[in-house]
Amino acid sequence: MRPSAYIVTLLFSPLLHSETLTIFIWEDYLSQQVIESWETTTGHTVQQIYFDNDEERDIAIASNQIPDIDLVIVDQIASIKLGQNGVLLPKPTKKEMPGLLEIDPEWEQRCGMHGIPYLWGTLGVAYRTDKLKKPPTSWKELLEPTQELSGHIGLFEDYTDLLAPALFLLGHSINTEDKQELQSAFKMTKRTLRNVLTFEYPLSYLGANPKDDTLHITLAYSGDQYSLNDYAGKEIWDYTTLQEGTVIWVDCLSMPTQSPNKDLALSFLNHLYSLENAAQNSEDLYVATPISAAKTMQSKELQEDITVYPPKALIERSQFYTELSTSNINLRNRITSSLVKLHDSK
Repeated sequence: MRPSAYIVTLLFSPLLHSETLTIFIWEDYLSQQVIESWETTTGHTVQQIYFDNDEERDIAIASNQIPDIDLVIVDQIASIKLGQNGVLLPKPTKKEMPGLLEIDPEWEQRCGMHGIPYLWGTLGVAYRTDKLKKPPTSWKELLEPTQELSGHIGLFEDYTDLLAPALFLLGHSINTEDKQELQSAFKMTKRTLRNVLTFEYPLSYLGANPKDDTLHITLAYSGDQYSLNDYAGKEIWDYTTLQEGTVIWVDCLSMPTQSPNKDLALSFLNHLYSLENAAQNSEDLYVATPISAAKTMQSKELQEDITVYPPKALIERSQFYTELSTSNINLRNRITSSLVKLHDSK
């Protein structure tokens, strides 16, 4: 995949100063308050570089396209896979990083030996409350929309999540290795291409077009609605999961093998994973923390928000991502590329 504009810009930029901690991360995914408190305490600075999708990130890290990355946000599968391939360092010991002791065991195991659980959430839809008369309840509202929603739908170019709505509607696993099931999901998604406005991640789409009024409903991750409202300058976006099911995702923080500032990275991790800062970071982003003791320090509003902390019944019937075979990933990539090209050609 071609590197994003962020990557291209960085490759031709001067080398970052040794006292700068560089984090490769999703946009709007780290509390500014937590960053500033670490910068004030240490005298160092944080540089964030953004990626737009998982595949772009994995290629950039694995091939060292971006020099001097000290920390990277990876999903649970990439944490294990890139770690096994020697791209990521083993996570700190509990002596080096006491905050590891506070992470709930059920989440810690999700990131394996090379990642630290950062935040977790669900896959669903973000929607405009001023455009939809009632909250969506089914994935059909993305793939079989009403005439009013046609042309106002967002999906995004991710080889796993792009097919998720169709797989849920067909009753298949998000992690299916069955070619016929994937082909059925492809055909169902293909039928809705005329209704799709964009295949760009909604934060990237509206980040570049904050005054856009054409995106009304989009595939999204829990927490995305708050960034979308920031872009809009008003509270018009909400988020929900759908009745056919959801996926629970877990993001991990890892240190690339090539990090030039490992001590700086460890300092930042210890700052971020203190209970107070872990609670603050999660609250500011409005995304669930994997640390129960930090959750108890958060506002009642956040703790009781079921879009952030889903009820136990929903968690029990949710799926988690699992590692896919190489042939499966290749097939999904071909399907994704085909859908995007067909859409762009119309």
